[in-house]
Amino acid sequence: MAEDPAVSAIVACVDPSGQVLVVKQHRGPFAGAWILPGGNVERGERVEDAARRELLEETGYRTTDLRLVARYEVRSLPPDGFHFLVHMFRAGDLAGEPRAEAGGAMRWQDPRASDAHPSLVTALADLGLIDPDRAALFHRLSQIGVEMRRVS
Repeated sequence: MAEDPAVSAIVACVDPSGQVLVVKQHRGPFAGAWILPGGNVERGERVEDAARRELLEETGYRTTDLRLVARYEVRSLPPDGFHFLVHMFRAGDLAGEPRAEAGGAMRWQDPRASDAHPSLVTALADLGLIDPDRAALFHRLSQIGVEMRRVS
């Protein structure tokens, strides 16, 4: 892995009917895309605490139960733009009042939605919620200038 990626955390919330909580990004490299809630880890912050904080900020939901599912190296192609080490957690029970952050939006969606951003499709596959064609997914990511590689 290249040096000094920004460290971030994302949280997968799945309701009893199998719907996934997604947020519409309003800034960053995926601005405009519906993806899992999350963001950068602040200096001195534990990754799990950042995941909980970002979930609360972006959705109004709290969780105490987080399970690490995967870590990804995500970078722009060519590799001179963004570079992240993303920790993906799956949340247990949620509490709180649903509300999107200022300037954002949120919704529960079917994991098989045909318009899902390829980074979301990758995460949903690793959560075992869908089984996409991995070669086609890799191609979709490269078409939008993104390399996403699972590192654990």
